[in-house]
Amino acid sequence: MDPTRSTLLVRLRNPADQQAWQTFDVLYRGMLIGYARARGLTRADAEDVAQQCSQAVLEQIAQYAHQGSFSRWLRAIAHHKIADLARRRHEVRLPSGEWRAQPDDTPAADKVWDRHWAEAHLRYCAEAARAEVADSTYAAFVGTALDGRSAEAVGAALGMSVNQVYVSKHRVLERIRAKMLDLTGEDFTREGESA
Repeated sequence: MDPTRSTLLVRLRNPADQQAWQTFDVLYRGMLIGYARARGLTRADAEDVAQQCSQAVLEQIAQYAHQGSFSRWLRAIAHHKIADLARRRHEVRLPSGEWRAQPDDTPAADKVWDRHWAEAHLRYCAEAARAEVADSTYAAFVGTALDGRSAEAVGAALGMSVNQVYVSKHRVLERIRAKMLDLTGEDFTREGESA
């Protein structure tokens, strides 16, 4: 299954659907910038590449036939935009040399892309979950799941019992899990588990 829901991809075919394009921007702009930076671009160049990728998606989404994954299609666009930037500058290599040292089809490039892809979706879902719970509930989740603090320490700081901290963490994780499943069709909590 394609890790980007087809409903968003269909909605993107309408350039006037501002909500769909806003969702695309929130989900993918930071990811594209991060990927371009990991490939050796400066922040300004990475931002330009992300903008060019968004423009290319706008222009080409009608031709995207949902054969193969959207992730790989978007990655190919990003790779070409990075290469185009180097060609425009008549550079054989980017300052770090990374894009020539790591061609687009290497396992290292795959890992960089996949990491940025997963992090972007997880961040998006975490922010969406944050809007659905009380601030203290989300703070308990952040304190234990992200900051690695003990439930006792988090509870003391937030005026919650240890049990309330665990329940809060579980509530937020379940919301994130449901949002990831809805957005990508993948259950990130099952990753690495055997069937």
